[in-house]
Amino acid sequence: MEHFIRSSTSALVAGMIAAGCASTPSASDTAAANAAIANAGQAVDHAAGDPNVARYASSELDRATNSLGKAKAAWNDKHDLQASTQLAYLAQQRATTAQELANERAAHEAVALAATRRDREVAAAEARHPSSATAVNVEQVQQGIGGFASGRAEIPPQAMPAIAALAAELKNNPGRVVVIDGHTDTVGPSRYNLALGMQRARAVRAALVREGIESSRITIRSHGEGNPVASNDTSAGREENRRVQILTGASTESLTGSSSQMGSSQGASATSSGEGRPTGQSGQTGQKGQNGQRGQ
Repeated sequence: MEHFIRSSTSALVAGMIAAGCASTPSASDTAAANAAIANAGQAVDHAAGDPNVARYASSELDRATNSLGKAKAAWNDKHDLQASTQLAYLAQQRATTAQELANERAAHEAVALAATRRDREVAAAEARHPSSATAVNVEQVQQGIGGFASGRAEIPPQAMPAIAALAAELKNNPGRVVVIDGHTDTVGPSRYNLALGMQRARAVRAALVREGIESSRITIRSHGEGNPVASNDTSAGREENRRVQILTGASTESLTGSSSQMGSSQGASATSSGEGRPTGQSGQTGQKGQNGQRGQ
């Protein structure tokens, strides 16, 4: 009897050990599951950090997050490689879809807002010049793009829907042209800031060209630090001044001829190629703000 008990106990222990070994995933399976879940997690985090997703595609993001949670549970609780990788892939796809839908919906809203703004401009022009059927053709429509990083010319991601909306408006109005003015704050040398403003204007022009707008319709200029819209004494004010202003109208002359309204003493004169040429610097590189720092 005692021998039987010892044998049964040994068999039970051996069975438990075998079961434990069988439930331990291989290193390759673990690596595959972790990689799939990590990639999905990055996609979900990236979508969650997009302000457009929170506003326009929150339900799609919730589905992506739910799929990611199921993928983690499938692996952590059951070590089911097939289920975890499939769910992780689904989460990644849903996160990508959330961003695509959010950007599309944001662009549509921007187009609608641009159309509303244009309708207001038309109404205002007709009110000022009721006898002129073409009065609106010489009206200016102005919009701004802000959020540029310190010392950088890359267009902020949140500004892309506005650029897409502007491109759509220009395609619908092939007779209109564009003047793009780059601006900075006062940190850094003024000559550097003038060049940085031009780089920002050039970046927006390139984005419009990628949207299908002919470069011949676009003139770029830089005002550097010369036309602030807020105080440069605060970080919030400097951020507002790191911007690009976009004017659209019937002709470049009608837009550039009114540059004095923008109050810039460091403007840029347009050339026939549409490239702005800095003026008003007189060869001076005077320091502004924190001396020696890069322009903003």
